[in-house]
Amino acid sequence: MKTTFACTAVLLAATLTGCIMLPPPPPPFAPPPGPGASMPPFAHRGAPTEALDACTGQAEGARFEMPGRRADTLAGTCERGPDGRLMLRPDGAR
Repeated sequence: MKTTFACTAVLLAATLTGCIMLPPPPPPFAPPPGPGASMPPFAHRGAPTEALDACTGQAEGARFEMPGRRADTLAGTCERGPDGRLMLRPDGAR
């Protein structure tokens, strides 16, 4: 009798364990930051300072070459950016 009661208790416990509901998983992506919140570190921050400094004192459309980040030469022209400042636009960039 004790063995039957013990087996029934184990079987009942095993059955009830499968009935426990876990909380739902979190959403796969975080919501976008609200107004005034800081942007994530990978957000676009505009032209690099090197591109702005290269065209300082140059005329619009002037050709310029400067050393690149990978020990190559970066060539381009000085063009007006969205903010109205002259910046170096590399050849082939759109």
